[in-house]
Amino acid sequence: MQHWRIHIEGQVQGVGFRPTVARIATISGLGGRVYNTSTGVCIELLASVQDRDDFLGRLRTSLSPLAIVSSMTIQEIPVTDGARSGFQIIGSQSSQTKSAFISPDFGICKSCQSEVLDPNNRRYLYPFISCVNCGPRYSILEGIPYDRERSAMKSFAMCPVCLDEYENPQNGRFHSQTNSCHDCGMELSVFPEREGTPLQQGDLIDLAVSMLQDGKILAVKATSGFLLLADATAPSAILTLRERKRRPRKPLALMVADTHMLADYFLASDQEKEWMQSASRPIVLCKPKKTTDLSLSKTLIAPGLSLLGVCLPADPLMFLLAKKMGRPIISTSGNLHQSPVQSENADAIKNLYGIADAVLLHNREIHFAQDDSVGRVATASKKKIILRRSRGLAPTFWNVSDTPSEKCTLAMGADLKSSFALWEGKHVFVSQYLGNLESFETQLRYLQVLRGFLEITGKEPAQILVDRHPGYHSRRLATLLPTAEVLEVPHHEAHFAALLWEHSLLDTDEPVLGVVWDGLGFGNDGSLWGSEVFVFQEKNMAHLAGFEYFDMLLGDKMSKEPRLAALSLCHHADMDPAFLKRKFTNQEWSLYAKLLQKPSHAQTNSMGRIFDAVSSILDITDFNTFEGEAAMHLEQRAQQYIDANDWKCIPIYSHQPWTEGRISLSDLLVQILKDKSENVDQGLIAAKFHLTLVSIVRQIVETTEIRKVGFSGGVFQNALLVDLLTQVLGSSCRLLFHEQLSPNDENIALGQLAWMHIQEKSQTNKTNSYVFSDTR
Repeated sequence: MQHWRIHIEGQVQGVGFRPTVARIATISGLGGRVYNTSTGVCIELLASVQDRDDFLGRLRTSLSPLAIVSSMTIQEIPVTDGARSGFQIIGSQSSQTKSAFISPDFGICKSCQSEVLDPNNRRYLYPFISCVNCGPRYSILEGIPYDRERSAMKSFAMCPVCLDEYENPQNGRFHSQTNSCHDCGMELSVFPEREGTPLQQGDLIDLAVSMLQDGKILAVKATSGFLLLADATAPSAILTLRERKRRPRKPLALMVADTHMLADYFLASDQEKEWMQSASRPIVLCKPKKTTDLSLSKTLIAPGLSLLGVCLPADPLMFLLAKKMGRPIISTSGNLHQSPVQSENADAIKNLYGIADAVLLHNREIHFAQDDSVGRVATASKKKIILRRSRGLAPTFWNVSDTPSEKCTLAMGADLKSSFALWEGKHVFVSQYLGNLESFETQLRYLQVLRGFLEITGKEPAQILVDRHPGYHSRRLATLLPTAEVLEVPHHEAHFAALLWEHSLLDTDEPVLGVVWDGLGFGNDGSLWGSEVFVFQEKNMAHLAGFEYFDMLLGDKMSKEPRLAALSLCHHADMDPAFLKRKFTNQEWSLYAKLLQKPSHAQTNSMGRIFDAVSSILDITDFNTFEGEAAMHLEQRAQQYIDANDWKCIPIYSHQPWTEGRISLSDLLVQILKDKSENVDQGLIAAKFHLTLVSIVRQIVETTEIRKVGFSGGVFQNALLVDLLTQVLGSSCRLLFHEQLSPNDENIALGQLAWMHIQEKSQTNKTNSYVFSDTR
């Protein structure tokens, strides 16, 4: 017999990996041991080469779908006496190197759902049920490697029955670090407390459901943060929630108990249902049925929008509430306006009581608070689009570079969709979505999560990467961290670099075209870019083209008022803007007319503002009450028209070939205004606008003859645009869309790391041009 040490890295802690290893080894009659380490899981196995390979083959086919093996090394070691005495799971072995992947929180599994509803099961109606396949991981983590004593579960000693389950290799909760039951100390409470006889745990759930059914609003502590709940079929409750939360139009998410309720209320596709049922349990945008008891509430849940965000319960408490409620529940982040999600009991009582009529609490701490993840599925191409990467998806990033980073590098990301990323060796972590850093409270949460992450991983960044924009808060926050070398990274190049990393193309020798369209970012020429095209070739990223510049009126105010974008673009195209005057007061009109005559405005070519302008010109949206509102409504108008008509029969606006790095904007705008003046159908204009953008991309592809084309930036959250690009270019090009990250600024942090990798690999200086064969 030989003795082997098998070291495995990946998502292998907190996913039942060690219990599976122990069961297979025991069944196979092999001696040895398995244990967590600060870098993964280590198996020491006494076996012949044939038995070792048979064991690894059985292991591969027996692992939970949650387990992901990224690398495995095998070495022969001396035989020890302990290896001959059966197979066992032993305590974790820590070291100074802490690079183990961190498992995200997992949604309640089907087995636990069955148990919690079974009156004969000892965990009947237990709101914290979990097993090796589900439950909190990242949100309760205190250290690496992941074990109960390094998590919020350390405060709850297992009762004798749970301990027996934990130690029994034949039990499904063998070495389940979150194992507990009614007798293990985790419990619910309510604020304000009810007078009279103290309520039992099950009574508290009944009380919560009764309040929801009576039209009340509840703040409930879920696995990774507080949620605000209300009856989704009660318009008065939704109006009250919107008023109290200061959220006039931004869509609210819904929760349904199970797939049967989902089918009763929504026309969810197979891909949408599959995603909702996955362990990450994201909110997914779906089309509601027309005739249900949601019909009266729909316009209040997502005013003016045809899709609603809906999810299945992510944890047992939410599952029980949804089951007992029997109809859809509004489930939105428990936070104050422009503040991060609440996670501390005292803070929730202070800040959410008043928005909510009562607060349902539990006594397990949350160490890493997270919002729900959000996604959508493009109708025609079936491509998943992550809109927010958070609970269930963060903090691990799986596509790890083959080239180790020689020094620990921290990337601070952007501002509006903030996240950070950390890279050391071959291991990369990308944090959850952390919100808009304009809010001081969000800045504090960003620093809290970052410092907590550095502490549990034991990392000390030797290099910090920041966005080039001088006004970004993420850049300023870098000065509050321990001294390290700080490097600036161009915003849009980071977008493109993140996409290249996701598709393992950082070291490719073939040229890749990158289309990066977003709200804005600081450009390499000092302007505010937002509609850029790049070429990546031979470790060199060159700027190829962008739309024409126009005036950025009144800074961030323009992003909140699409009418200002419309006014600026009309001025740019030398078009009479008189038709816009009704959108302004006389005083505003006079002021803005004078402002436009001044030459000192910042210049931008933001695709986000172009979408805003078209939306305002078409009288769809003049004010954004939440980010992207105008673009969402414009997309919907176009989608509705295309659904009723063959997109191939819809004409496009004529456009000139791009010259000297600029794509004409004036020609496009003149034609849109002409259609508008001739009362062309609003949906047709919106559809022509989308198709023209796709045609412009196709023209660039044909001119450069590059057949790998990538798309990044918040504009590509637009599912119609993704579908049209796929239909027009998919047969002739390899199209690259984000798959593990959102296309919005959440990917900037990873992109900063990828950009640094490109710089280190580059053999030549960056240039600003690309040589191609002009086939025009």
